Amino acid sequence: MSSTLKPPPGTPRFVAMSRDVAGGRTVVAESPARQAVDLALGAMAQTAAARGEEFTADLWGPSDSSPAEWRYDGSTTYGGQTNSAAAGEIAPALTAREQREFDQRMQTLSAALGRAGITAAATEVASVARPLSAASTRQIAQWLDSARQQ
Repeated sequence: MSSTLKPPPGTPRFVAMSRDVAGGRTVVAESPARQAVDLALGAMAQTAAARGEEFTADLWGPSDSSPAEWRYDGSTTYGGQTNSAAAGEIAPALTAREQREFDQRMQTLSAALGRAGITAAATEVASVARPLSAASTRQIAQWLDSARQQ
């Protein structure tokens, strides 16, 4: 892979580009709003972690000084290895409804942590999400978002 990263084609917007083993790059999320890209990356990270995979994304956005210029926001690796014992810790046997509710809480927390720039293992997120209600999960996500904006 080239040591000099080039911005994606087109006008500056928020873009996440993944890298493959051959050094190629693919746009995996793009939006005029950074939060939408962060949310998409959080969902992708949760999926990758559940599969025991990881991916690296280069983040680009409009420059603060000139919205017509690109700014490189760095590279982040998402996902990682999980094992079957950890999978049991993440989501023990639940009814279908309980599983959906738990998945929603996990996704909400994972996305909020991703937007805040905090990396946490799926088991850590699960230990927080398991006892919470949906309303409490949304409140924590709002706290993380407001702390990030300060």
